[in-house]
Parts: sequence; structure tokens; C-alpha cells
Amino acid sequence: MDLLICGTAAAEGWPALFCVCDACVKARQLGGKNIRTRSAYMIDERLRVDFGPDSYLHQLKYGLQYEKLEHLIITHAHSDHWYPTDVHYRRRGYSVVPKDSLLYIWGNEKVYQKFEAVNPDHWDSYKIVYKRITPWRRMDLGQGTVAVPIAAAHDTSEECVNYVITRDGRSLLIGHDTGWYEEPTWMYLTGQSLNVLLMDCTYGPNDYPRGHLGCEGVVRARDELARRGALAPDARVIANHFSHNGGWLHEDLERFFAPHGIEVAYDGMRLTV
Repeated sequence: MDLLICGTAAAEGWPALFCVCDACVKARQLGGKNIRTRSAYMIDERLRVDFGPDSYLHQLKYGLQYEKLEHLIITHAHSDHWYPTDVHYRRRGYSVVPKDSLLYIWGNEKVYQKFEAVNPDHWDSYKIVYKRITPWRRMDLGQGTVAVPIAAAHDTSEECVNYVITRDGRSLLIGHDTGWYEEPTWMYLTGQSLNVLLMDCTYGPNDYPRGHLGCEGVVRARDELARRGALAPDARVIANHFSHNGGWLHEDLERFFAPHGIEVAYDGMRLTV
């Protein structure tokens, strides 16, 4: 699996739209890996994880061809991860979509409701099929690719999930927007032998008990996964999904994580799972 990390920021982006905090001012000055759009991922050309408000920018920046997308899998309905207004422009009259194109969107009930609120009763016009996910139930994405939604510890008002995506014996954990997992998720991950892990680091040097992790939380979660035999011998653990409220720029994060053997994601990072 070829993975492109399109965005690495939390909800407000970094630098944030209206913000003059030190972290945002410095990010604007330094540029480079300190410029972060909202988190999302492309796997090959046919699968995208999350479709937030920076999806159009990602298309332009990385030369993506969304007409080749076959599956959108959505972690939860928060607007930085699911922005269905842009999916509206797949409709006839806005886009000429290839005749044989069919897009499957996978998500929870709230993801569905948000799409319906913006685009009621026009599923055929979009050439879209909506598939409701159930935590722990396998999703067949074709060409030997399987995803399993696992329960995230994020927002109790909906079924937020992370994903374990597997193909050809290699596994990827999409682990953003979660705090410390509940025991059923830890049990599922036990013995998984994951090759690449993208782990939530929203809080940076600050750790809070719910919804997200910070730097120390990423290290603790990596150690817990190792204890449970969930890491392959060649596992790459990558911290991702950063908020400017944490205050640490890219080099600061690298300085913290380097002794732990953990990488720091940046927009446009590419790797093979």
C-alpha cells in the first residue's frame, strides 16, 4: 500500500485561520513542515480516509485524481474530517463523472445524516453508495484490501472509529482522534503485528485524559501495543494530528520523539506500508 499523508493538523489547521499565538506566528514565518492542513490520507489512488475542508487543496497540491476514488472511509462526523458540502460537487451539472464510476462512502449514522442534510435524496446523481459501518465488522474494499473499524475514545455522541487496513499481509492503523483506548479496542489490537501506526498527538506536550493524546500519551500507547504483541518487527510509529495549542513546532516534536524511535508526520509525507 502506498500511503500519502495529505494533512496532519487538528480541526483549526496550523497556522489557524485567525490566530496570532506564538506557535501560529512562528509557523507562518518558518513554513515548510510547520504548515499543516486538516488530517486525511490517500492509499494508492482508490481509497481516501476522511474528507475534510482541505480536500480540494490536497487535490491541487498533490495532483490527486478524485475521479479514480472508489472508497471514502470516514472516521467520524466532525467537520475537519467530514465536509460533505464538497461531495455535493460530484453531482451532475457540477462534474462530469466517468460513466463507470461508483463511489462507496463508509461511515456511521451521523456521517450519513450530515450528508443527507446537505444533499438530500440525490444519491443516484452522485453515483454514490452509502455503507454504514459497525465497529469490529470487516469491510471488503476490493483488490485484497480489508478495513476493520475499531472503537475510538473520542466523542460519545457518535460511534467514532479508527481503522486497521490490511492488504497482502501488511497492516496500517489509522489512529487519529482518540484518547486512550477502552479495553475492547486494546483486545482487538493484541497480536495484530501492525506495520505502520498513525497515532493521535493533538495535545503535543500537554496530556489530557479524554478525546485525544499528547506526546507522552503516544509513547505510552506505543509501549502498550508492544506489550500486547501488536507491533511488527519493522513497525513504524508516526505521531500525527497536531494542534497549535500544543505549541511545539515540527522540530520540537522531532526532538521529543527521536529518543523513542517515533516519527513525526508532515503534510505530503509518503511511505509504503
